[in-house]
Amino acid sequence: MDLSSAQWIQMNAAAVIAVLSFIFIYFLPAKFVVVTLILIIPFQIIGSRYGSLTIYLIYLVAFVWVLRNQFREFPFIGYVGFIFFAYALSLSQVSSITLKDHLFYLFLIGSDFLIFYIVYNYFRKNMDVRHFLYLFLITNGLVLLYSVAQLVVGLDENSPLVSGEIGLRPAREDGRLSGPFGTVGLTAEYMVIAVFITGYALWTLKFSPLLRLMLFFMIMGNFSMMIATGNRGGIFTLVCGSILFLFLFRKEMGGRGVLLSLGGAGVAFALSSIVIINYTDFNKLFDRLAQTKIEEGVPDSRSKAWPQTLENIQKKPIVGHGPQLKLSDKTYLQPGAPKPVMWPHNLYLFLAYTLGFIGLIAYLAFLMRIAWSFHEGMSRTPRGSLVEDGFARLAIIVMTVFLIDQIKVEFLRSESTEYQHFIFMIWGALVALASKNFLVPSETNDHIPELITH
Repeated sequence: MDLSSAQWIQMNAAAVIAVLSFIFIYFLPAKFVVVTLILIIPFQIIGSRYGSLTIYLIYLVAFVWVLRNQFREFPFIGYVGFIFFAYALSLSQVSSITLKDHLFYLFLIGSDFLIFYIVYNYFRKNMDVRHFLYLFLITNGLVLLYSVAQLVVGLDENSPLVSGEIGLRPAREDGRLSGPFGTVGLTAEYMVIAVFITGYALWTLKFSPLLRLMLFFMIMGNFSMMIATGNRGGIFTLVCGSILFLFLFRKEMGGRGVLLSLGGAGVAFALSSIVIINYTDFNKLFDRLAQTKIEEGVPDSRSKAWPQTLENIQKKPIVGHGPQLKLSDKTYLQPGAPKPVMWPHNLYLFLAYTLGFIGLIAYLAFLMRIAWSFHEGMSRTPRGSLVEDGFARLAIIVMTVFLIDQIKVEFLRSESTEYQHFIFMIWGALVALASKNFLVPSETNDHIPELITH
């Protein structure tokens, strides 16, 4: 195995951390372990070609939880099994030359579903919507701080903040913010999701005036970072999500609340745009919007990738070309290796290419089952508190934003594991809390609340 000195250091450090982590994870309370894991998910810590530290920590936590019998429920396990059946079929189509790349990709994908079940079981035991919202706000604050640091560094490749093994990921050379996730499209999607969850927390939770002001600035920060990505699709996703948010909460907000929300969001977006355009190097969004062209019904930025991917899908439409789309540089140099292909820039085309229509159907079935669980959560008896009563509707908004936005990007890229973990973590929490048990007044004379389960 040909490893550089830096990679040897990474592996040795990871080994030491793994041993210490096992000891801490085994003996520390589950709450401390899961909260820490959620907080570090957006950030690549000690990353290498063998994956980031977070991936191995997820597997380690899952191993300890199996030993301690802390996995109690596995929702939608049949759908997950269908997905891995599709991966097995797709894997049967790859050559021995590329097998290693595909198996490593499956190792990465496995960590996604593990974090889903870890977070789901944690929030099923700790059924507190407020706990999730507070935790998300802290994580969002850390992501914003990371992104602000990228804004400050700008395009200076010599900055000490972007050097070393744990430095910031450098910004793109074209002046577009990539954030901790390393991809402008995924970072823009994260910021849109964060706007809605943060806005929901600001609206439903009781905060002091100072904290409410801080949350307003956090919303502005998410707007700013989305603008700094220069991602045009993020604007479309934001508009669609906003329309859905106002529709689902129209009764609680009333006409006055809708107008105030639109006005406040408009002011926040305008101020954010002014700051990004005039005081940073990341001011490409509005220029790119003005230059947008549609070529034969396809956005100009996708005019090559989408047709090429559709053409390749037709060669193996049922089981696909293999789980991993982009192979390592070393693999491409080997005799008989396939030629590199373009990223589809579309999750649904990505799935059809890699897993075929069987895999596409498997993933869509999984996502639709999650969305249906949110719909079921909406129909449950009111719990008496807006923060809980509206949470299933918030979950539907988050899922809708994701499904729409993935038309322009694929979150299952092998180098996007941090964002994959974030998405599966969000799903685990939303599924657990949107369909949780709740208390309603009993009809008994002493009016003691009784537990209603579904």
